[in-house]
Amino acid sequence: MKKHKKKIIVSLITLLTVAVVGIVGLSSYVGLNLTAPEREKLTTNPLKAENLKYEDVSFRSIKDRTRLSGWWIPREDAKLTIVFAHGYGKNREQEDIPVLPLFKKFHDAGYNVLTFDFRGSGKSEGDRVTVGAKEQDDLLTAVRYAKSRSSKPVVLYGISMGAATSLVTAPKADVAGVIADSPFSDLKDYLETNLPVWSGLPNIPFTPVILQVTPFLTGLNPERVKPVEAIRRLDYSVLLIHGKGDDAIPVRENEKIHQAARQSILWVTNNGGHVQSYKHDRKAYEEKVLTYLEDIR
Repeated sequence: MKKHKKKIIVSLITLLTVAVVGIVGLSSYVGLNLTAPEREKLTTNPLKAENLKYEDVSFRSIKDRTRLSGWWIPREDAKLTIVFAHGYGKNREQEDIPVLPLFKKFHDAGYNVLTFDFRGSGKSEGDRVTVGAKEQDDLLTAVRYAKSRSSKPVVLYGISMGAATSLVTAPKADVAGVIADSPFSDLKDYLETNLPVWSGLPNIPFTPVILQVTPFLTGLNPERVKPVEAIRRLDYSVLLIHGKGDDAIPVRENEKIHQAARQSILWVTNNGGHVQSYKHDRKAYEEKVLTYLEDIR
């Protein structure tokens, strides 16, 4: 009887060990994959797509010297410079929006545009996407580069991950405004609730384990990405945009940011899907964004 009981205990311990190893192993695999999305290739350029003259440019991120690649789209007698920050798994042209027609509107309104690939994306160096943790160093470098090309005020314009990155970078950068389309409010809190959308795994037991092992393996530190706290330090108005039917980053994420801001405009659009507001109604989107930029001037 005692031998039988001992075998059962040993079997249970073995099964538990195998289960734990399996959960940690799968969580590690998922964390590594989520921080290394397949790079989207550039499909065009500003000249081909919108007849915009541009320069291929590059600069190195301020902390680890990762080389970043982008396009500088100058405007003679510019009034402002727009620095664009793309979303997770995308690149400088953010083809799913798409943003190049909007850059043409910016150019026609009298603005320079700098658009670049974050680390691990497009043609930039780097193996990992850290969802705003290290990308804010990249964006801060991009702002400094833009200021080396033009003395005019800089406005950050970000999509999704790029929107969150713009908000957390803004207090450290000398910028005059931020346009944030579909950001999350706090990366750790967002992932604790919504990681299954990206991982395809059940929240329990995988999400807590993924959040524990991923920072150690990849350098993705969610504690560095808290837009809802960063916006409290901004003393200028921020334009927040979100689709009511966003199924990836719920609109309540942007509502939290709006509530925390000293000054902000929250425009909730009546469309489904993630970052689809511009595609849904280009004219209304262009009017809202250009009006915000005009007020900065």
